[in-house]
Amino acid sequence: MCRYYAHQHTCKHTSLSFAAFCPPASLIQNPCAERHIWHTISVGELCEDCKAVVVAVAFQGQGQGWGGQY
Repeated sequence: MCRYYAHQHTCKHTSLSFAAFCPPASLIQNPCAERHIWHTISVGELCEDCKAVVVAVAFQGQGQGWGGQY
């Protein structure tokens, strides 16, 4: 099993990043299909998808949007 780091965001979403090959995969330099979480890292912010939602909702809440006064 190839090793991955898990990044746990404050929004409870988790993303994985590659850390190391397992011995069979290191021969071909491609991660195998089986993942092993080597270490979980707590990230003190929202994931990119949740940040985009927060920005979109805040923009919609401004009322006039693009049709405001010039």
